[in-house]
Amino acid sequence: MQPRPAEVADVPELVRLRAVALDSLGTDPGPADAPWREAAHGWFLERLTGRSDVYCLVVGGAPGEPLLATGMAWITHHLPGPRRPDGRRGYLDGIVTDTTARGQGHGRRIVDALVALLGGLGIRHVQLHASADGEPVYRAAGFTAGRYPGMDLFIEDPDPLSGPAS
Repeated sequence: MQPRPAEVADVPELVRLRAVALDSLGTDPGPADAPWREAAHGWFLERLTGRSDVYCLVVGGAPGEPLLATGMAWITHHLPGPRRPDGRRGYLDGIVTDTTARGQGHGRRIVDALVALLGGLGIRHVQLHASADGEPVYRAAGFTAGRYPGMDLFIEDPDPLSGPAS
């Protein structure tokens, strides 16, 4: 089964697969009415309908039917350099295969299709962050450890209900 572009009818399934990914990464996605799910619904909807720099592929049934896997790519813009004169890079994210469909090559087909899509747009540098489960898929697709280690900083909101500081 080959990847196809995600459609608006796939958004509920994209949110469901996001919950599968979170659970696989050790984060409890919470109940079906958890607030993040509504935010994710809007996030996917906006990217499928209003962004020309974001690509989402799925493997599965017809739009609105259960999906087996999904993955996204977008173009990021950085300072130009000798290897990237225009500063563009591709980034892969949200690659997840439903628990019951793992080991059938769906994730690899999505990775290959996203890399080919980015390559067709002239992107020559593609990045991602790999989970332990996903790393073998990415290595098999030709990805290697990055030159520079990834680092994170989480800035805690002292009062999450207050919203952004003015």
